Amino acid sequence: MLASIQQNFNLRRINDALSVAIVLVALYIFLLPVVPQFGWWLHHSAPLISRSTRHQAQQPAGGAIPQDNRLVIPALGLDQPIYEGQSVYTVNKGVWIRPNASTPDKGSNTVLVGHRFTYTNPRGVFYFLDKLKPGDVLTIYWHGQAYRYHTQTISVVAPTDSSVEAPTTQSQLTLYTCTPLWSLKSRLVIVADREAIR
Repeated sequence: MLASIQQNFNLRRINDALSVAIVLVALYIFLLPVVPQFGWWLHHSAPLISRSTRHQAQQPAGGAIPQDNRLVIPALGLDQPIYEGQSVYTVNKGVWIRPNASTPDKGSNTVLVGHRFTYTNPRGVFYFLDKLKPGDVLTIYWHGQAYRYHTQTISVVAPTDSSVEAPTTQSQLTLYTCTPLWSLKSRLVIVADREAIR
């Protein structure tokens, strides 16, 4: 009888431990995606943050142009390498330049894609893409040159809308990601025009 009571006590402890583990995993799954939103709200609700800080160009350390290809969006605090590759799985590394799109040095439509949120690293390089505003500056460092763009339009389209990747007569940058946060329902599309080369 004593052994039976001890066995029930041990089973109850194991059951309690498993219940706590399940609750913790569930909290991780449901809260992790919204934690960055809370951090964004805290950072940008401070009265010292002004709209003008969104437009300040972010320069690499020492003013040198990076050796790798990079996308820099100061308004989002984003500074990420750009990955090239034919496979759609390249997007799992971070910011992916679509293989059939143009590149900044060739003009036309440069198309960059990134995940909005993933549970693995990198955790959604375009998580805050919905926070961009018209006029915000984006810079691509491409093969030793800097190309500056200004956000023009922000739209949501169907995931089947391939027109966002179509060639253009003017030099532009198109960024897109899934929206809303946990869904493949639509694409959030940002179009930015390239600054005139002086």
